Amino acid sequence: MTQAGFLSSALAEDGRVDADAFLKERSASAAYDVTEVPLASLGAWHLGERLVHSSERFFTVEGLAVRTNHGRAPSWCQPIIVQPEIGILGILVKRFDGVPHFLMQVKMEPGNTSLVQYAATVQATPSNYQRVHGGRSTPYLDYFLPSSRRRVLVDRLLSEHAAWYLHKRNRNMIVEVPPDEDVPRYDDFVWLTLGQIRRQLALGQVNMNARTVLACISYAAGGGLPADDFHGAVVTSHRRHRSNADLAEAMTWLIDQKERYTLEVRRVGLSELDEWIADEESIRHRDGDFFRVVGLSVAASSREVGRWSQPMLEPVPGNLVAFLCRRRAGVLEFLVQAMVQPGLTDRLELAATIQLSPGLHRTGAAAPPLLEYLATAGPQVRHSSVQSEDGGRFLRADTQHVVVELPADRDIAVPPTHRWMTLGLLDRLVAAGYYVNVEARSLMACLL
Repeated sequence: MTQAGFLSSALAEDGRVDADAFLKERSASAAYDVTEVPLASLGAWHLGERLVHSSERFFTVEGLAVRTNHGRAPSWCQPIIVQPEIGILGILVKRFDGVPHFLMQVKMEPGNTSLVQYAATVQATPSNYQRVHGGRSTPYLDYFLPSSRRRVLVDRLLSEHAAWYLHKRNRNMIVEVPPDEDVPRYDDFVWLTLGQIRRQLALGQVNMNARTVLACISYAAGGGLPADDFHGAVVTSHRRHRSNADLAEAMTWLIDQKERYTLEVRRVGLSELDEWIADEESIRHRDGDFFRVVGLSVAASSREVGRWSQPMLEPVPGNLVAFLCRRRAGVLEFLVQAMVQPGLTDRLELAATIQLSPGLHRTGAAAPPLLEYLATAGPQVRHSSVQSEDGGRFLRADTQHVVVELPADRDIAVPPTHRWMTLGLLDRLVAAGYYVNVEARSLMACLL
């Protein structure tokens, strides 16, 4: 099977089980307790010039000094999560009655507002699956390791939240197992079609790590179109501007942006962050802006480890990510922007039309360009949902996801940092790695 089979799965709204009922049943069958605690009470963690686990694994929280000519703030300092390990985000796919189904797990993440969501088959860093925490092994991990890997349909090394992580990357994979292979199914796992997953996405019940894998799916190949006009236009957009010439032109534009903007980052001690307080209680901005790093004590009967404690980054509420789109010569195009973020491996990546984070937007700075089009969008809103960010590292980090289609006769002034692209071209850039940021990929996944 190639990605051509994915369209049939996206059109299949009914599957082998009721996805709503399964999530509700599995959520009710486990016990959870999440309590915010002072950093000083995290027994295995030590706060000095950085916040570090006694094993020297998992991740650290360090200081970062930033200088750039992008945006209105030329320099600042902030805490940032440093996690150099490359994790595996993997989904198994298998055909049932000819329709591809995806093996999703019901997973509790302590930072999620709703705690329990659908997640990828495997979501683990080396520290997790090498069992540094002393817990149970990771189910289905072997399917994604070289020794026993099945047919790989998607394999992408992609960036994570670059405002909060320094150079964080994960391996996004979709691996196919043959229809006649018996795959053991554990209690919290279920086979769903992409059509079923699309409904869960609309309800905000698919976690970020699954969304970034789903964003790697292209609908460029396959049969007909969805009956819904907008989703039909989405599939058509996946099929346009996929040539090497289109890709080369887009990359040249991006390289021009990288040449135009500078980014210098330097890791520093937490004590060197002038506007930040790091004490036994938390790491926080002196004015309560941006975000804070707090302690969390967690008990969960459905996780590899039943009880643990860890730091979590909690942003100021109000995150927003939005695409403006239009139809040009009958083809749906999306307006993207080149955005510098301090934690990116290569300075900047493509972001959605609007990416607003009150927890990072500098005090007194002007609103992001084109924000006014969301207030007057009216009936042209094609998608609106609240999605969680990585609930394993971020506490109550919810982001409003919006897609607005502009009327055919609506013309807007596009800033030089922005460019219209089809989903077919964005597919190629995602496949190339380090060109489309995680916030934009999350929004792309909502366009299933």
